Amino acid sequence: MRYSIWSMYSNIKNGLMSGQRSILYPKTFLCSRILKVLYKEGYINGFRTDPLNTKYYEIFLKFHNGRPVISRIQTVSRPGRRIYASIDTLWKLDTSFLTLIVSTSKGIFSDKECRRYSQGGEVLCVIF
Repeated sequence: MRYSIWSMYSNIKNGLMSGQRSILYPKTFLCSRILKVLYKEGYINGFRTDPLNTKYYEIFLKFHNGRPVISRIQTVSRPGRRIYASIDTLWKLDTSFLTLIVSTSKGIFSDKECRRYSQGGEVLCVIF
């Protein structure tokens, strides 16, 4: 299941590097939650179910002055090495120039939302 999110990160990076305004990606529940976080944090312009093929999301990539808003997505937690962060660890991190996506018991949130709800969890990725 987690392999699908790594593939999604790769597709987003490749779409941004090639200057595409939107990309298609297969629909999964986990990817939809991550896309909602990316939208709330301002990293993508939005996403919707593709009108021509309902099994795919159309993800609208975001650019600022012709440059991609996301400069890098780095996977943190892997199947062989899970990385967890407590709420104390999240408060200690300086995340002014990056965003963590964290899977918690209450859902998938950004590091800012985790601080607001006092939730720690598995760190899925870091966005620069």
